[in-house]
Amino acid sequence: MYSKFSWYVSVQLQDWIVSKKPHYPNLEECISWTKDKLKRDGSNYKLTKEDLEDIELAYEFQITEINQESVK
Repeated sequence: MYSKFSWYVSVQLQDWIVSKKPHYPNLEECISWTKDKLKRDGSNYKLTKEDLEDIELAYEFQITEINQESVK
């Protein structure tokens, strides 16, 4: 099976980040999770610079949401 970083994997990553409450992962852990996820799915896909930027955006989005909720 050939799979790559996609919207679907991004959503799964975001769900994983939220599931780690209250000990949320850092960005490096998110990148590792994504690489492991692709391997588990049988892919040899190597993340591109754009993929890493997308992972960072997904991470920052979730962390921003988390930080806003803790301020309330």
